[in-house]
Amino acid sequence: RDSSSRFTTSSDTLKQNLAKYLNYFRLVSDAIDILDAPIVNISVKYTISISRGYRQDVVLASVNSKIKKYFDIKHMQINKPIIESEIKNLIINTPGVVSEIYFEIFNKSGIVQGNSYSDYSHDIKQNIDRGFIFPPHGGIFELKYPSEDIDGSVL
Repeated sequence: RDSSSRFTTSSDTLKQNLAKYLNYFRLVSDAIDILDAPIVNISVKYTISISRGYRQDVVLASVNSKIKKYFDIKHMQINKPIIESEIKNLIINTPGVVSEIYFEIFNKSGIVQGNSYSDYSHDIKQNIDRGFIFPPHGGIFELKYPSEDIDGSVL
């Protein structure tokens, strides 16, 4: 992680130091390869309908907060898939939400609207299986800029 607690690629110096440290514990026939995990930056877009008597901005803020917490960097692991139904369940079970009308997760890479994302491009639609979105082998998902990468609307 960098100083902002966002995922980043490791420096060559860190890899060399780690290899030297691990070298003391390996067997003669063991080999050590230290590789960076591909970082897949994502964004979430959803549309909901809400009950009467609830304010749109309050409900959207509540849903966005739940999604942000779900994608907290502390919960992410290498090769851990995203389970769409878990996120949809968070949305539906937010007070004031009647139904979820649209939901999609997108990959963001390069520089988008002044924000710098990982250069790794991952086709989300090609990697969905039974509601699980799989990262590339050895990869990890990251919601890098939650305030910009969570896009909710009300119908």
